Amino acid sequence: MEKRNVLWFFSNRFSGKLAVAALLLMAVFSSAFAFPDDASRKGVPGNEQQQTTVTGKIVDATTGEPMAGVNILVVGTTIGAISGADGSYTLQAVDRNGSLRFSFIGYVTQTVPVNGRSVVNVAMQPEVTGLEEVVVVGYGSQKKETLTGSVASVKTEQLVSTKSISVAAAIQGKIPGVQIRQQTGEPGTFNSRISVRGFGTPLLVIDGVVRDQMDDFERLNPEDIESISVLKDAAASIYGLGAANGVFIVTTKKGFAGKTEFSLNTMYSFKKPTNDWKTINVDAYTMRYMWNEMSRNSENSANVTAPSELEKWKAGTEPGYTDYNWWANLVRDYVTSSELTFNARGGNDVVTYFTSFGYNNDGGYFKNNELMQYDRYTFRNNVEAKLAKGLKMNISFYGRYENTLNPTRGTTWTFKRIITNDRGIGPYTLDGKHNYTMVPSENTNVFAELSREASGYNQTLRFQYQSTVDLNYEVPFVKGLSIGVLGAYDGQANDTRRLYKNFMLYDYLSGNPATTSVAPTTFQNTISTFRRMEVQTKMIYRRNFGPHNVAGTLVYQARKIDNNSVMGRRQYDDLYTKDIIDQGSLTNMRAGGTRSEEAYLSFLGRFNYDYKGKYLLEVSFREDGSYRYAPSQRWGFFPAVSAGWRIGQESFFKNTFAFISDMKLRASWGKSGQDAGSAFQYYEGYSWGGVSGGFIFAPGVLTLGMVPPGIVNSNLTWVNTTTYDAGFDLDMWRGKLGLVFDVFKRDVIGELATRSTQLPNTFGASFPQENLNSRWQQGFDFSISHRNTIGQFNYGLSGSFTYSRTWLKHYERNPNQSTWDVWKNGNDTYDDQGRILGRQWGYKRDGIYTDITQYETAPLCGGNQGNYMMLPGMDRIVDVNGDGVIDGNDQLPIMWSGYGTNPPMQFGLNMNASYKNFELIVSFAGSSLFTMSKSRTDQWGYGTQYRFFLARYLDRWHTENDTDNPRDPATKWIPGKWEALTVNANNTTTGLSTDKWRVDATYVRLKSVELAYNLPQKYSRMIGLNNVRVYLNGYNIFTICNDFLKDMDPERDEGAYAAGNTYPLMRSYNIGLNIKF
Repeated sequence: MEKRNVLWFFSNRFSGKLAVAALLLMAVFSSAFAFPDDASRKGVPGNEQQQTTVTGKIVDATTGEPMAGVNILVVGTTIGAISGADGSYTLQAVDRNGSLRFSFIGYVTQTVPVNGRSVVNVAMQPEVTGLEEVVVVGYGSQKKETLTGSVASVKTEQLVSTKSISVAAAIQGKIPGVQIRQQTGEPGTFNSRISVRGFGTPLLVIDGVVRDQMDDFERLNPEDIESISVLKDAAASIYGLGAANGVFIVTTKKGFAGKTEFSLNTMYSFKKPTNDWKTINVDAYTMRYMWNEMSRNSENSANVTAPSELEKWKAGTEPGYTDYNWWANLVRDYVTSSELTFNARGGNDVVTYFTSFGYNNDGGYFKNNELMQYDRYTFRNNVEAKLAKGLKMNISFYGRYENTLNPTRGTTWTFKRIITNDRGIGPYTLDGKHNYTMVPSENTNVFAELSREASGYNQTLRFQYQSTVDLNYEVPFVKGLSIGVLGAYDGQANDTRRLYKNFMLYDYLSGNPATTSVAPTTFQNTISTFRRMEVQTKMIYRRNFGPHNVAGTLVYQARKIDNNSVMGRRQYDDLYTKDIIDQGSLTNMRAGGTRSEEAYLSFLGRFNYDYKGKYLLEVSFREDGSYRYAPSQRWGFFPAVSAGWRIGQESFFKNTFAFISDMKLRASWGKSGQDAGSAFQYYEGYSWGGVSGGFIFAPGVLTLGMVPPGIVNSNLTWVNTTTYDAGFDLDMWRGKLGLVFDVFKRDVIGELATRSTQLPNTFGASFPQENLNSRWQQGFDFSISHRNTIGQFNYGLSGSFTYSRTWLKHYERNPNQSTWDVWKNGNDTYDDQGRILGRQWGYKRDGIYTDITQYETAPLCGGNQGNYMMLPGMDRIVDVNGDGVIDGNDQLPIMWSGYGTNPPMQFGLNMNASYKNFELIVSFAGSSLFTMSKSRTDQWGYGTQYRFFLARYLDRWHTENDTDNPRDPATKWIPGKWEALTVNANNTTTGLSTDKWRVDATYVRLKSVELAYNLPQKYSRMIGLNNVRVYLNGYNIFTICNDFLKDMDPERDEGAYAAGNTYPLMRSYNIGLNIKF
């Protein structure tokens, strides 16, 4: 009862307007930490005499051209300006003893003292591809120029230019080595497939602490993020446990010394599916006409419509013979969403802070939208304080509340029913009583299933919080040494509610009941809580000894995780009253619950050395202990080493290649691990069997007891990986052209599998999971960039490319049965390199059959029926082994797979340009070397189960006359794009796996386009604002791909039954406003 009260508090106290008010109150409270200098406050006596008006001109130091759009800020205040088209600016009420900060993307930020001047001119220096940029790495940060590992990063400007509710979508195609495939556009569902170099799901670190899974990464507010670093090679080894697939490090925004700056960002969106839904299925008359034809071709008389009835359907005027377009009546033309972010940022020399509040609303694609909604509220507060000399404290808190509402039957089945419903039957009976009809093919009523009143709902209320306190002290008597302690306390509370109602169905024509009874309404409520506690103690040393630069880090880390859940379910025998467990009947009630605890210990260290910033070395180690394994297997040691040589800084290189600003060669090797397998497999004791483990020794009496553990496995341990990487970083013409290139390989040993050895039935147990399988991966990734300034026109281009493949070294399976089995299915090869993963076996097509007589000499494919069921338009399959029969022995590895994986080749192109007050940002993303399956016999096909036909089958092979015998050689056929209709693909070549149904899914997508306008400073000042930015944005604008995939979308999986009936990805058109004051 106590847990229920906690969730009731979260789901009611933090909902609606009260949640907004509570979070805004926290934001206002946090602003009390700012103490601006007194001199910056208006109304202070004597302050007017210290102020002046400052003007000036800003130019590019290299070209001398004036620079438009440069941000100028009076340090310690919110007074600012943006340079005009001629590079000039004007600032009023500037402190004569103050300083001005000049910043522009791609240029070095400068802080210039006023010193009583009224004219301050500045020449901006271009950055040299950010070599001085500080990049966040594991348990610290380093200058980009001294990195020896493969680390890629993106900044907040690159994130927010792509407008999506998912952060994963915002980085797609922008980070080399990062592979992303979106799965759905369903509101509240975050399940993008994210991997680093094809390794698998990476580890997520937020502000120095390992947090949750990548679906939580997707849920972050992009306006809160300062940067994202991706550790792709041995640099990830310092995180040991879980870092085998790489690491995402998210750093959130912090405050700055200065008067509070407020920012308001708001956006409104219109969305449509990316796939082409223009024409889905044919009308009621055409469906029955085609059904008759299909039945005639297959010699099947089921559900054939008589000619007299067919004429009534063709006329479509009588009741019961009209067409009802389910898609048009249940699906919207477009949906809307909105988002709002408000933040405050500022502080002084003692305390700085960043406070943010965000809200997102995303609506569903069905017209009855009461059963598809997603609302998200986020709050973040980061405070940094100098408590004493050398003593600093960082406090951060993050909270997120979500409310997700969905239909009880799920969106997959909802889409399927909308498409496969018989269009000759409407949602309500013809007798005017407004009763729900039973609609083939699923014999239910999707109209009712989308009604909360009729069918109930699925709702999840989620509240998550993350809190961190980080204390650091610079030891005064040891130069360069600092010690610290970090504590993190995170939690999550979920309240999942499922009200499942049933409803009566009636015959469409007569109005008589089609179901004799209705199952009772049931309500299930599951409450789960999650808690994670972490403590880090750390020691950091950084010192320069002339040309020798050394740094070291030592960390001790302890982490504990608790999970608890409780579930209750009751049915309502007589009358449904309220969705509260206690309101249900005692009949068939159920209760359940789970509890788990996890604990981990870690010791880690890193040593960095460089000589004159040219010769670089990094060594790290980590030792992790996991509760899962036996004491002898509990600890894993994960070392790593990397080195670099900035050859571009050598005099012989500079003199020879003057156009090269810098070049660095680097290589790395490292080990990391993955925690896997069920815990306590080494434990020999009995365990509680529960209901499923009970026995009946007397009639009607279940006796519960203990069950034996099966085979004890004390050898289970970590999955171990070894990563190799070599690459170079190249910068030319002082940042105008840059290239980063890496080749990599990874060995994975000890993945879990169960032995395929057969055991006697009398043994009474099964083999446990063991560390048996192994594989390796290799590939390359690179990024190339260019930027330049021509007069007042600034532009930049960047591209990224990733290719990665996996080979199976060993995959536990039954012994080979033949040499054919070895060749086709074996996982070991003669050169010990393994079998490449992703090859798909299929049949090779060689045109189509155009005449029924051609089947007399064609290879047989119909078993004992020969080629009897074959008709014109069907595929001609190559008889590979020449035995006159088309079967599995004719398959070849001629296609790549695609379902359930990230495409091995992914690429992106990003462009940005600015001219005066205008900005244009364009992003492309794409993938290749994978396929998508389309099914002929399920939703996207036809058959005896579903009373529908896709409109594409209007262009098909068919007989000249309706009464012609399809198997008479004299019958004349009208050619079409698709084969003749048959009830199913049995005993034909149509149902075989070929490139006709497994389609090359290569695509290029215009991911994002944004056109923005910055209001000139003189106008924004007139309305009391520092900056006003208005933008138009498009997301998922268009896609270049195989035309056959336009009705699915190659970026997402094809879903269950290869039918594509998952919730579509969305194309959005957005209008937004950014205000700073």
